[in-house]
Amino acid sequence: MYLVMKKVLALCSSDILGIPALLRLKQQDSLAAIAIPAGIAGQFIPMLLNYGFSGDDIHVLSKKTLEVQLRELIAAYQPDAIFTFTFSWMIPDPILNLLPKRCINFHYGLLPRYKGAEPVFWQLRNGEEMGGISIHIMTSDLDNGPMLMVEELPVYKGETYGLYAQRLGALAAEAAVKLLDELDTIEPAPVNTSNEPALFLKAPTWADLTINWQQHTAAEIECLVNASNPRYSGAITSFKQTQINFFEVAPAEISNQADMQHPPGTIIYADLLYGLIVACINKQFLKINVAFIQQGYFSGSKLFSMGFKVGEAFI
Repeated sequence: MYLVMKKVLALCSSDILGIPALLRLKQQDSLAAIAIPAGIAGQFIPMLLNYGFSGDDIHVLSKKTLEVQLRELIAAYQPDAIFTFTFSWMIPDPILNLLPKRCINFHYGLLPRYKGAEPVFWQLRNGEEMGGISIHIMTSDLDNGPMLMVEELPVYKGETYGLYAQRLGALAAEAAVKLLDELDTIEPAPVNTSNEPALFLKAPTWADLTINWQQHTAAEIECLVNASNPRYSGAITSFKQTQINFFEVAPAEISNQADMQHPPGTIIYADLLYGLIVACINKQFLKINVAFIQQGYFSGSKLFSMGFKVGEAFI
């Protein structure tokens, strides 16, 4: 008996989160075509070509003509389903009606708590021990359609956005194949609303990415740094009116009682061996491992040799 493979039209706007699933679908001959937003085409198309995807099967979408273009792609490729991997725009209702219960979103966060944009960032920023992928049927209500599958993924201690997103991308690749295989039999379930209220979260703003030395604990700063690396170019602070971005920090133990009296943000230790140690609220401390300034990326030890001194402060 000849088995006809189901075909997917994949809408994607992320390399690290989406490309592993595209490759996995292509590997098993289930990828009909790829469509991407126009705004990222210049950088994303060369990347897709480097991964071996055919230029003929990569289509650039405009938000203004999204419905028309999707109708044309559906007519041309006759996909069994549309899968979205971090796609930037809501799918118009007429398209959802063309493929009822077959327009499916891979949301890289656990619903309903982490709705909206950048769930990976917010889960790491909030210090969650568990994240994952929520796969659901798309409706006109953002991230609230019937659930098809939830794949949880623990967050490792100190894990950055890039490292966690890489693992999420691999998880999504296997989940996409599994879902496609079970598409005709899986029973949709409503989003679980019995837990904490849903948070509709947008992409982080400048303020969200900025360290508040007077309010953030050492643990919160570490979470912010990890959530910002590399996608948002690190957590933001300033030193002598110059912006500096932290890419890696670590908790530090300090026993000297005198050092515990310094205001948050103050450098309380600096040398070539250990680099910089900075005071935080609640008598906690952080070691600065990797930072970026306009001149480049530097270790804490290198910052010391560049003139960062005990008693000076980040603000």
